[in-house]
Amino acid sequence: MNVLGINKSGLKAIQNKMDAISDDLANINTTGYKRKEVSFQELVHNTIEGTGFSINAGSKSSINTINFKQGTVSNSPNMMDMAIEGDGFFGIRDANGNLYLSRNGSFKIDGDSNIVDDNGYFLDISLNMPVEQWGKVDINANGEIFTDVDREYQSVGKVILYMPEVLDSLTSIGEGKFLPSQNVTLRNSLDSDEGFGDIAQYSLENSNVDVTRSMAEMITAQRAYSLNSKSIQTTDDIISIINNIK
Repeated sequence: MNVLGINKSGLKAIQNKMDAISDDLANINTTGYKRKEVSFQELVHNTIEGTGFSINAGSKSSINTINFKQGTVSNSPNMMDMAIEGDGFFGIRDANGNLYLSRNGSFKIDGDSNIVDDNGYFLDISLNMPVEQWGKVDINANGEIFTDVDREYQSVGKVILYMPEVLDSLTSIGEGKFLPSQNVTLRNSLDSDEGFGDIAQYSLENSNVDVTRSMAEMITAQRAYSLNSKSIQTTDDIISIINNIK
């Protein structure tokens, strides 16, 4: 019976791995997406009653970390599209003002003159002039925004980048958004540009999913899943034989 429990835990652990791989492959074309790293752990050992023998209690898996490796950068025709080349995250806020971090730099100016992403979250930005007074803008590597004002080239704002002191403290909440921990210092580029990457206008960062690696991991996981399934079937056959002994 312990063998059945061990293989059940193995199936569940491998299924978690498969779910993570499937999620990665489904987001190959998602701007700024970061692939998941799944780790496996051995569960605590149990002693078989009356035998003195001990075996492990199975295994478990969990999303250990998010791989924040830089994705490739591609060109975009949209003026407000940006990519971060190096460290840092864009700050985006919901309607209640809650701050989230994202590497997805696909933004636009909506009908209310707000700079928003595809889900309507507001880009965190320091403004010197209302957006409705902007014309065509240029954004430099430090995130400063320039436009012509009365025939003078002026700074009208700055895109704010954020970076937590501990990168793994970020919690993924889906759609490429991360929730910063309240217990970890969050630096921003308004206080200092040091330690932040460069912003590239008319660019977007692609997903960092390696298709070849993900497919190879999926094949390995499928084989492991099949092995656990066969082990359960074999154990069931043995139990049937024992039950039929007269």
